[in-house]
Amino acid sequence: MRMLITYAICIPVAVLMGYLLTNPLDYGTMGFIGLVLLLLVSPIFIKWHYPIMVFGLGCPMTCFFLIGSPPLSQVVVLISLGLAVVERTTNSEKRFLNVPAMTWPLLFIFGVVFMTAKLTGGIGFHALGGDTGGGKKYLAVFAGVATYFALVSQKIPRARWKLYLALYLLAGFAGVFSDLFPVLPSPLNLINLLFPPSVSLDENVVVGTTRLGALSGAFGIVPTYLLARHGLRGIFWTDRLWRPVLFLACLALTMLGGFRSVVSWYALLIVLMLFLEGLHRTRVTALLVMICLMGAMLLGVFSERLPYTFQRALCFLPFKWQTEAVMNAQGSSDWRHGIWRAMWPKVPEYLLLGKGFALSQEDYQNIGNGAFSQIRNSHLDASEEPLAISSDFHNGPLSTLIPFGLWGGIGMIWLMATTIFCLYRNYKYGDAELRVFNAYMLACGLALIFNFFFIFGAFPNDVNGLARLAGFSIAMNWGVARRPVQPSVNQLIKPRPLPAPQPA
Repeated sequence: MRMLITYAICIPVAVLMGYLLTNPLDYGTMGFIGLVLLLLVSPIFIKWHYPIMVFGLGCPMTCFFLIGSPPLSQVVVLISLGLAVVERTTNSEKRFLNVPAMTWPLLFIFGVVFMTAKLTGGIGFHALGGDTGGGKKYLAVFAGVATYFALVSQKIPRARWKLYLALYLLAGFAGVFSDLFPVLPSPLNLINLLFPPSVSLDENVVVGTTRLGALSGAFGIVPTYLLARHGLRGIFWTDRLWRPVLFLACLALTMLGGFRSVVSWYALLIVLMLFLEGLHRTRVTALLVMICLMGAMLLGVFSERLPYTFQRALCFLPFKWQTEAVMNAQGSSDWRHGIWRAMWPKVPEYLLLGKGFALSQEDYQNIGNGAFSQIRNSHLDASEEPLAISSDFHNGPLSTLIPFGLWGGIGMIWLMATTIFCLYRNYKYGDAELRVFNAYMLACGLALIFNFFFIFGAFPNDVNGLARLAGFSIAMNWGVARRPVQPSVNQLIKPRPLPAPQPA
């Protein structure tokens, strides 16, 4: 009977798939094949959806086969959260970690964003044929809120925290495939469908001259993981010499993208880790100071001979650099300052009701690619430039107040405060085995907030980032650690034993 049932299901499905594959590029065919594959792998997702979701959060893969090419992180969060809700409804023992301090600001932000979208043109997707755009930014905010609840749906087993940390961080190293297309042979370069390159496929790529952002981010995963796993003490104050060599080498390769914000991020992260680990009073500080001085001396000698992307990333330092690198970096800064000066006077107009992310068909056509060279040479006012129209201000407060007004600002400050509160409590009172990990998470939270206000902030990205940090920390620590209960004075004073009774 089982054999007959199997044939009765598989043979019609095989015949239907054979018929549909006569037109393989049709969306109906692709959707049916995807449904069949989803059913085949559903047992794997049902059993291991949580570790798959943790891996997907760090992996920069794009689901090109879905409409709109969403990132893998959004897809796995949706699947994992859905399965977690089903598990909770069918099994009372499967409970989410309840942290109201994080739940309420996230729900507040979700409500503010949803109501703003309803009042300012709705949530539209040009990829789905809609008349309005901007839906991807709304989706990024909603996915950030969903990410938190997906992460706190389970407790990460204490014996496997190292495995989950590797899944969470090292998955990002897969981004190295994005910028390898110039050296990959023809069949293998199809991998760029999953990992889109950070530069145009038609561009003549020269390592050290072309800004390879994806390659820079992939190499940055290595020092990030070493900091979270071993801390500065475990990297530099150890007999394993490969750790400091690997840390410094990959840290240098992050400058292949030519981003000054990357240099400032890692510099701030290292300084915060130095204090949070309590190393500022030890000999590790002297070692790091010596490394910095030696690096500064080498930079002073070879600054003009460094690759172009390295010079662009470091040109804020007081050394001699090539004029082209300095001018390119200065032009980028001037463009940002121009947009900020033009947009800040418009903030009071949107304090009660933000403009949202909705883009009309005309706005969408006027955006273009937003290249800095075109913007600087255009005759448009800074507030009418393509990236300003699409709310890409490269500034955290502007990206919050203009789209979502005062209510978005309240929600963002609330979320920042509660995230730092949770991260600090876990760092201060968490398990001793997770001390370095919790210090890293707190340092990331502080660095993200500093970056939001002063370097390069964006409301959708930072809501997502804060939700991930808080959710992963809570799942790893099984909640928010509490101050240990101190014994009372009466408990500390032992009662004196009563004297033995004397015989009459």
